[in-house]
Amino acid sequence: MSTREVSGLARVQVDFQHYLLNVASTITEQVRPGGRIPVDKRLGIYHNAYRVRLADTLRDTFEKTWIYLGDTVFEQCASAYVETHPPVHRSLRDYGAAMPDWLAAQFPDDPDIAELAQMDWQLRQAFDGADAEALSLEALAGLTAGDWETLGFCFVPTLVLCSLRFNTPAIWGALDQGGPPPTAQRLPVPAWLCVWRRGWQPHFRTLDETEFAALSDLCAGARFAEVCQTLSETRTDASTLIAHYLRTWLTDGLISGLAGVAGTDVQTRISHPR
Repeated sequence: MSTREVSGLARVQVDFQHYLLNVASTITEQVRPGGRIPVDKRLGIYHNAYRVRLADTLRDTFEKTWIYLGDTVFEQCASAYVETHPPVHRSLRDYGAAMPDWLAAQFPDDPDIAELAQMDWQLRQAFDGADAEALSLEALAGLTAGDWETLGFCFVPTLVLCSLRFNTPAIWGALDQGGPPPTAQRLPVPAWLCVWRRGWQPHFRTLDETEFAALSDLCAGARFAEVCQTLSETRTDASTLIAHYLRTWLTDGLISGLAGVAGTDVQTRISHPR
């Protein structure tokens, strides 16, 4: 194929993309007429299929939000979102990243909708996120007292911490079970959602302020001893509490490796809270 032909093909591709995005295009002049279907209708099939495919992707990614809003409202939202947010990646995996914020702007009086969408999004991202083998509780058995002074943790790359203002996990759980969701209620105190994947299955659970602070500090690279010291300044049960947290994190499969200990060579990305 000559350079001239490649250049001509590129122009056709750009014109076709512009047509799909409702930008001025000369693509109708470049398609040969023929057959039983006129050029305008043939192109119209692609124009519609493009939008249908993107709307299908949003329904799949934001399944619980779709159920929560109902078919009609969600279809209206999906159509409007597709028109203003064309894909910017080759893969549709990342399509819909701005949907939670977009819904927040569309429903300012119902922020629970955007929060549910955010939960949908994080769980979908965890589903096919990067793999990492979780650390077992037994892996800590050989640590010395000196090791614990410098010990830090690496966390599985699918781990994300999100703020919660509503009873969103209860709403999501009810929808997942096929039942009616509870009424959205603002939480009396802030809470946080922990999302990650264990094995092949995304998981989530809520955290209180104390656990969130400890876990987010460790995710940011703090040493375990520093987190213990900070906790002891506000809690008389700090030792018992941090031991419970550590066991839970290991059991849940959140920790993928050790850092700051001689002989460890674990290079796992630390997920920062969002």
